[in-house]
Amino acid sequence: MSGGGSEGLGVLKTNDPGKSAAAKALQEDIQPGIDRAGAHADEATATAVTGFTGWATGSGLKEVADEWDKQVKALQGRLGADKTALQGARTGFRDYDIRTAGILHRFLPPSTGHNGN
Repeated sequence: MSGGGSEGLGVLKTNDPGKSAAAKALQEDIQPGIDRAGAHADEATATAVTGFTGWATGSGLKEVADEWDKQVKALQGRLGADKTALQGARTGFRDYDIRTAGILHRFLPPSTGHNGN
């Protein structure tokens, strides 16, 4: 623990450009890539299911494909939530800073026009 004063007080830092870049990557690269990968797997699996029609392997592949679709959908949902959280945190920090500055401004002495001298 600190002995008092400003020692040991952390400074809250946030990385707005990093949050923006991460949200943009999720929206423009990662989520579309997952959609493409999911579609590719669906096509390949559908071909295999057709080839194994009437066999236990065919019905097993169909079950796997259905589960895959659920997993892709769940992953997209989590990534969408992450993107929203990144965007919200970015604006939340900014808005909180603005509100805090407004509150603290009330406690500043009136300006004397002498540049603080």
